Amino acid sequence: MEDAPKTLVAILIDGTEFFKKLFYLRSVAEIIDACKPLLPCAAKCTRVLKFNADFNEYIDTDLTDNIQNLDKFQVLFKSIKDGQVDVNAVGSSHRENVARRNINEASQSSRQKHQYDPMDVDALRALIERKGPSILADYETSGMLSEVSRKLLVKIGVGVLVEHRGFYPSSEEKLALAKNMVTIFPSLKIKMGEENEGFEHFYNPVSHSGFIEIKLRNLRRNLHDDERRYRRKRYQMSNSSKASVSLEINAEGEEFTQECTTVIKRMKLSPENFNTINVGMEKTYTSRRLWIANKSPGVKNIFEQYPCFVDMPYLFDTEFGKMFPGKVDLFLRKWEGNIVPKLLKMYAMKHPAIPASNDGDESCYIALQMLTQLLPPTASGRAKGWAKCSVKSAITYLLDIKQDETSNPSLLDSSQRIMENHQPHIVCVGSPSTTAQYFIVAENEEVIIPLEDSNLTCAVDKLFKMYWVCNVTYPAQLTSVFNFFETVYDMPLSGGKRSKVVELIANLQAVS
Repeated sequence: MEDAPKTLVAILIDGTEFFKKLFYLRSVAEIIDACKPLLPCAAKCTRVLKFNADFNEYIDTDLTDNIQNLDKFQVLFKSIKDGQVDVNAVGSSHRENVARRNINEASQSSRQKHQYDPMDVDALRALIERKGPSILADYETSGMLSEVSRKLLVKIGVGVLVEHRGFYPSSEEKLALAKNMVTIFPSLKIKMGEENEGFEHFYNPVSHSGFIEIKLRNLRRNLHDDERRYRRKRYQMSNSSKASVSLEINAEGEEFTQECTTVIKRMKLSPENFNTINVGMEKTYTSRRLWIANKSPGVKNIFEQYPCFVDMPYLFDTEFGKMFPGKVDLFLRKWEGNIVPKLLKMYAMKHPAIPASNDGDESCYIALQMLTQLLPPTASGRAKGWAKCSVKSAITYLLDIKQDETSNPSLLDSSQRIMENHQPHIVCVGSPSTTAQYFIVAENEEVIIPLEDSNLTCAVDKLFKMYWVCNVTYPAQLTSVFNFFETVYDMPLSGGKRSKVVELIANLQAVS
């Protein structure tokens, strides 16, 4: 019989495990007969349970099922007292009928328990109608879901998923729940390119991320160690990999590029030298990208080697355009014409008593404030550079407003800042509602880049491009905001898809 599948069987009598033994059997029906001679007393079989790896628990099985190699079973027996019928005297067919009837009764009970199976879209819709009617009302009113309604939707769906599938449901089950959610609420479906289907912000089977996965992980935090399937792991992924560039440069050209770098570094900034500087930056592009990607020299060292970036900020556009062909002007085309008006409408819905301005930089500033409220700082940013940050003050990690009389040298005085920011940011001298001058400032690097003749939209565009050109990590407190900017530039989201960013895009599309 050793050519039959090997299985591990645990025999329990009256709820107490008697022993475990390896058997070589072909079907579940053979297990009871194999266990019978080993019983220390008269007993009758009541249930046969099979271990399911997806649910991480033993579940009822049918006697006609075949056995696979290394399957695990539990056979439950009930001892027979004096005066009761001895199981040894009962025929084999009767014993199988009794066990099968018990299993069928358990299956029927299980079916009744799963009347709100999250794998069924109609059952999920009925459950939402019963437990979260406010979700449907919110959707009918606005055509989208508020953050409160979305959280309640996920809570209901994950709650029934855990109830019937445990704390570790399979990827297929989480995927089915995500698909059912966007089926019931079509406006929540958002496609970003051809690589996804629109439900990934609820659950992404590739990266195992999304609102459903986040909720499950939060629930598992309260589990005892013996209830956990996996051990906790802590790891940190460097954001510097986002700008890694595979470049090669031969030894023969290295001396030439070094000469070009020296020339443009020492060349006096004047209109007659602009063309020469542009050509020199073009010639040194490959070596510069290789140096920045591999050495991560920092903003200060980069601008010391290539001071023309500071004197000629439009070179950020040129460099970014070579790094990402066809994307250099996407932000300027989309932001003020399409995104800002929708963010202002969402602002008006959230603050009906406060009128939103539609004037240039003021409307852009309000849109940025709304963006930092919709994508607030989260605990996921508690890595290098993280500091406690409220939703109200989050905007200061992107834009800091100073009085008109502020001098340029005082811009590097970090003691005057409300929030400590280690990353480059925009400083507005004046007010966005009136005449203002914008600078990109990095106090720790002692860098000030004046943005002449720029409005706030152009300043944000230059700051984002500078982050990528100089291989600088985003401020930890505003990672989601910069991930949203990536979608405006039609770039893949760095660090994987972020559910709240995709959800915001879906809500913006629903705003008419």
